[in-house]
Amino acid sequence: MKKIIFSSVFILSFTVLFAQSIKGTIEINMKEGLFNCNFNLYNIPQNKNYKILLNKGMNIKYFKDSNGILVKYDGHYDGQTKGEAIEYALLDEEGKTLPIPTSFQVNYKGAFPIYFENNEDYGPFDYKGIIAFNGKTLRASDQSKWYPVLFDVDNDKLIDQYPYDLTIKVTNSENNSIFINGNVPQKTLTDNFISTKPSSLFLFIGNYDFISQPAGYILNLDADNKSVADIFKNIEAVKEKLANNLSSKFTDKIYIINHKAVNRRKPGSSWAFNDYPSIAFTDLDPAKMLNGKGQFEPWYTKFLGHELAHNYFGTHMLSGKLSWFWLESFAEYLSFNVTEDFGFNAFLKESLLSGAKNVESQSFIPLSEITEMAQINESYRYILAPLMLKCFEDTFGREKTNLVLQSLLEYAKKGTLTLEHFDKAVIASGIKAIDYQRFKQTYITSKDFKQNIIAQIRKIYGDA
Repeated sequence: MKKIIFSSVFILSFTVLFAQSIKGTIEINMKEGLFNCNFNLYNIPQNKNYKILLNKGMNIKYFKDSNGILVKYDGHYDGQTKGEAIEYALLDEEGKTLPIPTSFQVNYKGAFPIYFENNEDYGPFDYKGIIAFNGKTLRASDQSKWYPVLFDVDNDKLIDQYPYDLTIKVTNSENNSIFINGNVPQKTLTDNFISTKPSSLFLFIGNYDFISQPAGYILNLDADNKSVADIFKNIEAVKEKLANNLSSKFTDKIYIINHKAVNRRKPGSSWAFNDYPSIAFTDLDPAKMLNGKGQFEPWYTKFLGHELAHNYFGTHMLSGKLSWFWLESFAEYLSFNVTEDFGFNAFLKESLLSGAKNVESQSFIPLSEITEMAQINESYRYILAPLMLKCFEDTFGREKTNLVLQSLLEYAKKGTLTLEHFDKAVIASGIKAIDYQRFKQTYITSKDFKQNIIAQIRKIYGDA
C-alpha cells in the first residue's frame, strides 16, 4: 500500500469574510520554467501591521499604487522569509511602513528549475510549497506563494483566497491544458479565467488530458471510464458521511490531480496534498485505490476522509497558536469517523493502536501550555491530538462530539479559535461541566496527558 504524507496548508468552501480580489495576467514558459506576472489587488482589508508574501524565486519589478505611481517597498534587501516567501511591505517617502492600501499593483518575474531534462534529474525533496516544472507539467499551489498573498501579522492569518479575473498564457507546451482552482480545466494555450467565489490560486498546467464526471474531474490520469466513475462514486460517499456528521453539505466539484514527484521515491510510495476543492496525488493508480467491487480500499477511504474534511476544517482555521490543532487534528479525527462509517473497523483499530505506539516515546506539551504553532509538530497534529479527540468521542459519544465541531465551525467564522472556544462549544453541546472538567484535566491540561491518551486508546481498542 502506498504511503501518503499529508500536507499542511489546505482550502475550504466557506464564504470568506474578506472581499479582496485579484486581476491580472500570467505568462508561463513551460520549457524555461519562467513566470511573468502582473497583478492588481483590490478591496484589501485595511491593516497597519501586514506583509505581502511572494515566493523567493520571484523578482519584483515594481509596486504601484491605484494611480499607477511607483511605491517604495521593504524586503528587497535583507528581506525576512516566511515559509517559501519573502515578506514585503510598502513604504512612504521617508521609508516608514505604510498601512496597506485598498488596492495596489505588483509586477514580477520568476525562474525555476526544470526537472527530468534527463531521466535521472531528480531534486532532493518535494512538497506542496515547491513550484514544480517537470518538463510536462507545472504544479504551483497556494503554499508556494507564486501569487501575492497577504499576511495579517496581528491575527497571524494568511489572506490567500481571492475572487479573480486572470488571463493565463502558456508558451512552449503541446496538447496544453490549464487548470486553476475555481474553474474547470480547459484545453488551451491562453484563456481568461474568472471566479466570483474566493479561491486559492492552485495552478496545474501542461501536457495532459482530463476526464469529466458530474461530481468533478480527474486530471492527467490514464484510466478507463468505469474506474473514474467508481472513484467519484466513492468520493461522493465520503462527502455524504462528512456532511451528515457536520450537518452541512458540500457545494463544490472535486478535482483529482495526478502529478509526478520531483524527488526520487521508494517504490510504491507516494504523497498527496489538498488545495480544496483539488486533491493532488503523485503516481495515482486506480488499481490500488479500488478493490474488485469498485470500492475504495480502507487506506484511501481514510485519506479522502481527511482531505475532504478540510472543506470544513480548512484554512480559516490557520490562525493563532493552536492553528495546526484546529486545521489538521480535527480533519484527521473526522477521517476516523469516515473509516468507521464505511465499516472498516479492523483497519481503524489498527490505525489507532499504531498511532498510540508511534507517539509513545515522544515528548509533547499539553495543549493548554502551547505558546507557538511550531510546538504542535507533525506527530502532535496528525497522531496524538486526533487520538485525544477520539478519546473525547469515546467518552461523550459521536452525537455530542459532532455538536462541538459544528459550534467550532461557527466560532471560526468570526475569529481565531482558542481553547476557550472549545470549552464553550462543549458546554453548548449539553455535556455537563463537571464531566468535561474531568476529561480536560486528564487529556488536555495534565502533564501526563500523552500517557493518559495512549492508555485510553489501548483500553478501548486493545493493546498493540
